[in-house]
Amino acid sequence: MSYPPIGAIGPRLLAWWSLRTQTASVQIEGLEHVPSTGAVLLVSRHVHHLLDGAVLIHYVRRTIHIVVGLDWTVDARQRRWMERACRWAGWPVILRPQTAAAGGAYSTDEVASYLRSGLREAAALLRDERVVVVFPEGYPLIEPARAHVAARPQDDGAMLPFAGGFRSVVQLAERYGARDVAIVPVGFAYKRRGSKWRIRARFGAPMDADSPVEAVESAVRELSR
Repeated sequence: MSYPPIGAIGPRLLAWWSLRTQTASVQIEGLEHVPSTGAVLLVSRHVHHLLDGAVLIHYVRRTIHIVVGLDWTVDARQRRWMERACRWAGWPVILRPQTAAAGGAYSTDEVASYLRSGLREAAALLRDERVVVVFPEGYPLIEPARAHVAARPQDDGAMLPFAGGFRSVVQLAERYGARDVAIVPVGFAYKRRGSKWRIRARFGAPMDADSPVEAVESAVRELSR
């Protein structure tokens, strides 16, 4: 099977358009820390529902695969099309337990099966030496409808505690035969400039695959300052 998948074209075009229309500037630091080969897990701060991913897609030189929570979809049609788009792009799909039924397209009964399949797909990508992106906070600070306000309090922008699912992905990938998975922490900082955003993204030095959740969270927090 050819790589990258043909479905990766759509996210690239969306990323280009989003950055062109919604940002005043994007500052990138430490991009050299992303290995040019091998399995990479980008563990990222989650500030904006769209632009975080757009920055990573546009500036990381390798094709990336974002683990996506689709529980925000509102009906069966949107669910079907979004799942199809993610499948074409090679993006694993999960449901977030706290808000699995919030959008209307999924039920809480489906959470476990989607988490299992999503983690397996992410682990298989690492086994195949791809670049996978996870947002361990689960919810962005900035999203359009604020449908998940109960899950993401509107405070001063402080980070949510990291969920440990990314460690499970690495462990499963190693059972699948992945070697030397590099965990790269990514920090984001946003500032308004009129109607647009000024974004700074900072990539930290790769961390060992067995790095504890707390250490990775601390690194991302420092990079986001």
